[in-house]
Amino acid sequence: MQLSDFLTLPFSDPVLIFALVMLIILTVPLAASKLRVPAIVGLIIAGALVGQGGLGFLERDATIILLGTVGLLYLMFIAGVSIDLEKFSKSRGQSILFGVASFGIPLAGSLLLAPPLLGYSTESALLLGAIVGSHTLLAYPIANRLGIGKNKAVTLSLGATMVTDALSLTILAIVAATVHGDINTYFWITFIGSVAVYLAVVVFILPRLGRWFFRNIRDQTNIEYVFLLTVLFVTAYAAQLVGLAAIIGAFLAGLSMNRLVPENSTLMSRVQFVGNALFIPFFLISVGMLVDVSVLTSLEVWLVALLFFLLVMVGKYLAAKAGQLYFRLTPDEGWVMLGLTSPQAAATLAVTLIGFEIGLLDEMAVNAVVILILASCFVGPYLVDLYGRRVVLAEEKSSLKVSDSPERILVPLANPDTAEALMDIAIMIRGKNSTEPIFPLTVARETRYVEAAVASGEKMLSHAVVHAAAADVPVIPVTRVDYNIASGIIRATRELRISDIVIGWNGVITARQRIFGTVLDQLMEQSDETILVSKIDQPINTTERVILAVPPMSQYEPGFGDSFQTIKKLINQLGAKLVVLGSESNLNILKPFIEEQKPELSAQYKIVRKWNRVTDSIAGLYNDRDLVILVSSRRGGVAWQPSFERLPAQIIRNVKPENFIIVYPAEVEEHKKPTAVLRFDASPLLPDITANQIYITADGETGYSQAIEKMVSGLFPDRADVSTEISQQLKVLEPENLPSDLPGVMLTHLSTHHVSKPLLMLAISEEGFRVDTLGDPVQIVFILLSPTHLSFQRKLLILNRLGRLIGGGSTKKQLAKAKNIDEIRKTLSAKLTILPGKEKEEETAGDQSSG
Repeated sequence: MQLSDFLTLPFSDPVLIFALVMLIILTVPLAASKLRVPAIVGLIIAGALVGQGGLGFLERDATIILLGTVGLLYLMFIAGVSIDLEKFSKSRGQSILFGVASFGIPLAGSLLLAPPLLGYSTESALLLGAIVGSHTLLAYPIANRLGIGKNKAVTLSLGATMVTDALSLTILAIVAATVHGDINTYFWITFIGSVAVYLAVVVFILPRLGRWFFRNIRDQTNIEYVFLLTVLFVTAYAAQLVGLAAIIGAFLAGLSMNRLVPENSTLMSRVQFVGNALFIPFFLISVGMLVDVSVLTSLEVWLVALLFFLLVMVGKYLAAKAGQLYFRLTPDEGWVMLGLTSPQAAATLAVTLIGFEIGLLDEMAVNAVVILILASCFVGPYLVDLYGRRVVLAEEKSSLKVSDSPERILVPLANPDTAEALMDIAIMIRGKNSTEPIFPLTVARETRYVEAAVASGEKMLSHAVVHAAAADVPVIPVTRVDYNIASGIIRATRELRISDIVIGWNGVITARQRIFGTVLDQLMEQSDETILVSKIDQPINTTERVILAVPPMSQYEPGFGDSFQTIKKLINQLGAKLVVLGSESNLNILKPFIEEQKPELSAQYKIVRKWNRVTDSIAGLYNDRDLVILVSSRRGGVAWQPSFERLPAQIIRNVKPENFIIVYPAEVEEHKKPTAVLRFDASPLLPDITANQIYITADGETGYSQAIEKMVSGLFPDRADVSTEISQQLKVLEPENLPSDLPGVMLTHLSTHHVSKPLLMLAISEEGFRVDTLGDPVQIVFILLSPTHLSFQRKLLILNRLGRLIGGGSTKKQLAKAKNIDEIRKTLSAKLTILPGKEKEEETAGDQSSG
């Protein structure tokens, strides 16, 4: 190669061309940030400078056009794969409405003004309307970078893009066919039929093909990425074959793969990295190269371009403002919608060039459109950057933080086959704005082979680090040596101030194990943090639906808020449908938390009337594309029931889920955790029971009402009015949602200002009381009267303690046969002495919550 080759313009050497483009991609964003100009605008200006209309360094030849087209399609694919599919589905009608307005208002302006001002025919005015009515998501990378990619305003704008581009290119096809005389009934039947077949394949077949691929081709992220690129370009080309635009096909390809590519996953990081670093900058530079500086000297071209620009900006502003008011968005979100829907590039250029070829648009119109593209590509990104930041600030102020404590996730690793799956879960539940690293951990047992065990663990940690690094997530690997594996995990948890633990489970339970096995059981007994026990046999990103089972009273666990928020983040990342199983009272409490607190989720709710039948409810819903999540509780927790220790094994045995996560909420709220773990001896938590608070009868048919009246009158011997009032309230009171494996026992609770401390009443009938609100007779009824100032959590602790006291079948039978207070005391006291004690901690927690 000679020096003259470098001096000849435009450059012809492919290496030199690529080197210049890469130099632009490297330096221009850095310079733009210094000048406080959006990088997108800087790349377009750079394209104009190096193009033939500027310095002439590069020619907009077939290679540049190819790379620019790839960048545009990639941009639309990223928009489709990143969109919040739940919001998009819910707001589909709103997106169509906004898209019609965003296209229709500029179109109407064109039909009204172009004929008298520019002398255009109706066909030419229609084509101009198709030009100014469309838009390109040029500014979407800015919204995505700011973290508002799932904001409703952005979601509506993404949906509107499909509508405006489809309408624009449909008008182009109709006008072109009219000019050539090809429009007839056969044209419409062919067009509508081919589009219908195409949409059916994209909507129904592509997602299933993707799910099959990800389930069968595992742990090969390079192949997964190539699969996505194949889907993108095949779908885009197929869209052209049926008469749609390739950009619409690219967006639909992104939507079809949306649920398979979680936002915080390694694969999504790779998709966005390649697009933002290479393909999308190529597209922006190619747009800038359209500008011919020489035509900028013509005043007439500027006047026509000004008219085009006003048609775009005024029409899009009116549509965005109407959308903002109608959909109840903030003014800042309205400006973001304008910024996203005003840039002109892809469909605009396609319609303009074809209109010029068929003689409906002249050269002046083409030059004016190029100026329009340049101007709108300045204004749109600027608006999104300016007002998008305000939207971010507003969302941060309005969002309710469940906990202000650091989010530190520990991932104990023992099996190389499940290490990546556990790291994926940790990456998904990590807050997108979190600065805390993830801590993968291996524990080597202190034996004579400890060095080999440490080396093996470090090898596993290195794979975990690389996997997380591909998702751009900071990681600090941790190794511990201990005689006991659980002790090593617990020591690391305390030293690193961990908030959440993601740990694997093989799903195997032997007769010697209590719940999961030695290590997991010890971990739950000796730690207070949120624990996600995970059995993952299939890639978690292939999840179509999450079945979430929430037991009675679990929302009153101290750490439930943080744990449930973690579950919501995981479901939101998966983009899966949600079915929530729980008691009626539970679901009424959880529904606002699920649907109104960010991230907002749509869900189906199914009532489980008997919690010991929840396995049947799960089995009736489950298919192999589901993820089952069970919220549980540690022994001694507010919501704990004896059945909790059997439930994981029952679900494994009867449902056989391939992906199963059991979530144990933190026992102490993060901001109330002590700096050191303290253990106390057992101490009584229950109110005392005196003789006048007990009623024993052999008459099960009428004894319940009599028992209430007698016990209440004994409490208030001189207050007949109070006695009558409380008795009437208790008779119609719904029973508490008791542990379902305690048949024959009923707990009920009434909060009243007539008592100053908790009072407990006990009614016993060996034959059984007939209670209207219960189908089966009950032999034992506990009634708790509590003062109104007592915290609800303290009341629940008392009820929970009662459930644990009579948890054994022998205790219940002995209590039902008791004839006097001495026998009752003897039965309860014997059980009280053998219960595992956390009563002092419970008592302390209750006192704190009542403070």
